[in-house]
Amino acid sequence: METHTRQVSRRLHEEHQATLALWARLEASLAAGKADGALMRAAAASLADEIERHFAFEETELFPRLAAAGEGDIAELLIEEHEAIRAAGRRFIAVLKQNPVNPNLKSQGLELAERLVSHVQKEEMSMLPALDDLLDDETDEALAARLLT
Repeated sequence: METHTRQVSRRLHEEHQATLALWARLEASLAAGKADGALMRAAAASLADEIERHFAFEETELFPRLAAAGEGDIAELLIEEHEAIRAAGRRFIAVLKQNPVNPNLKSQGLELAERLVSHVQKEEMSMLPALDDLLDDETDEALAARLLT
């Protein structure tokens, strides 16, 4: 288990773990043919927070710093994935709002789960270690405070 040295990396790691746990439950439920309404609504609410707060924080605060430090390729890839996840998330939420037993819900949910898991893995393997190296104590403190708001 990797230990992150910065507050921002630790907090993002915690959020990633919560996302993985929730979407693993959703994926298992959908794969078993059981569209648990409460679980689907929890996933949709979590996704809204992920897209609005988590992604926005990374895009405005972290990716520009990564790019300035020579890690622009990974920042660009993660931005592209954010856009794909946003689009898949909108489709999932639209299908869920139409009817939680909609046959398209399974395919939309499984696609979204796959995208989220893959994205989190990339961030865990590349972005978080880079942030641990990149951020100084003062910047980490300031960014951690913004992340929690």
